[in-house]
Amino acid sequence: MLDVFEKKVLAGLKSCGVELDSVSSKSPLGIAVSGGADSVSLLISLASIFDSSFLRVITVNHGIRSEEESGGDAAFVKELCKKYCIKCYVETIGHGKITELAKNSSSSVESVARELRYKAFESFIKNENIIALCLAHNQNDQCETLLMRFLQGSGTEGLGGIEHVRGKYIRPLLEISRFEIEHYLSQKKQSWRTDATNSDTNYLRNRIRNVLVPMLNENFLGWQKSVLLGAKKSRLDEKYFMDEMEKLPADLRLCNDSEPVQRCSIDRKSFYKMHPALQRRVFFESLNKIGFGSRFPYRVFEQVISWKEAKLGNISFEDVRVSLDSESLVIELSDDSKISKNENLCIESGFCFVLKDETDSFELENLAVRVQKSSDNQHLILSIAERVYVADVISFPVALPLIVRNPLPGDEIQTARGNFKSLSDVFNDWKIPKNQRDKILVVENLSSGAENFIKAALAFHLGYKNWIVE
Repeated sequence: MLDVFEKKVLAGLKSCGVELDSVSSKSPLGIAVSGGADSVSLLISLASIFDSSFLRVITVNHGIRSEEESGGDAAFVKELCKKYCIKCYVETIGHGKITELAKNSSSSVESVARELRYKAFESFIKNENIIALCLAHNQNDQCETLLMRFLQGSGTEGLGGIEHVRGKYIRPLLEISRFEIEHYLSQKKQSWRTDATNSDTNYLRNRIRNVLVPMLNENFLGWQKSVLLGAKKSRLDEKYFMDEMEKLPADLRLCNDSEPVQRCSIDRKSFYKMHPALQRRVFFESLNKIGFGSRFPYRVFEQVISWKEAKLGNISFEDVRVSLDSESLVIELSDDSKISKNENLCIESGFCFVLKDETDSFELENLAVRVQKSSDNQHLILSIAERVYVADVISFPVALPLIVRNPLPGDEIQTARGNFKSLSDVFNDWKIPKNQRDKILVVENLSSGAENFIKAALAFHLGYKNWIVE
């Protein structure tokens, strides 16, 4: 006979759309088990609901912690599965691989770990003919996720929280608190493993769990209920937007092919007639379609919608290039890894524009920046003008490609003597207030065969000097 906790897990399965009669030894239910309290409670409760031959377990050794810790977790899960006669599959990722991949990309250790974990899950689902894979996210995880997404500036699509069902992934514990989970395990006299990295506040989720949540618990009683209610409202709002997206004409849904594409082209007139809330979703859908799965800076989207009256537009970030002409808004992947590397560095801090072609240009607040031929047609020049006072123009020779961005820590510029000086020291000499320095334009040379060096630091538009390397 099932106890109260197991009945809640069963109700969670049903709310995730699992037909109990459809689970069998040939179409088993999968369980992702880390060894922590949440996933251990899920395993044990499902072992009470189903015959053991109807279940399969996968555990992933991420190789982030010491082998003693992460290998010990995997061994613990294997022993637990053996106790309940459940088949267990261990996916081992080489020690340090995730950390190394994160260092060589713009992704965090968490996101790289998640990507590799889900790749393992996909293979497990396919190889074992899994009818659904149960993940152990609980109500506390939901609240932490909602706080995290709020702090990251998510829209309604993120503030709806963790979904109960996403494809073959289901979360039957989402309505169950961590207190209930630990109480159930205590009743069963079942131990669990504790991940030492859970206390590492270098991870955003851990800072929320260990710093923000205790403060909310102490000062805002009942905050969880309000946050979860807000998530329900966000899911309703997002459902409305998704229904509106389905009504959009074909010229705005050119990226809906079944296969990924390198380039999305959207009808310009139709795009700029839409409400910005739908524009953002079309833009984001296109990014997903070309295979860009990272979070894009909202500032970039604001730049795109500001092009409504512009003749041309062009902006790049990470490995994506967005351009506008008289007919289309084009979103495409760039093959220039050198440029991508530099954009990964600067896009998070402020503005970053890549200029590759002789006709490239962009606008930043009241500045118009463009590449053009010199009067004698012998070389290219970069021209920066204040749009209100067109006569105030700064121009100097450049080679393409180049980046125009905000200053970054560690930036240095070449002096007349050939040595280098910190831009921070330059700005101190110019007596530029720190709250204005993010608006200074740094021009970085990316031309083939040249060392990446700063060509210019421009502050004329703020009433200060310019430093241009001859």
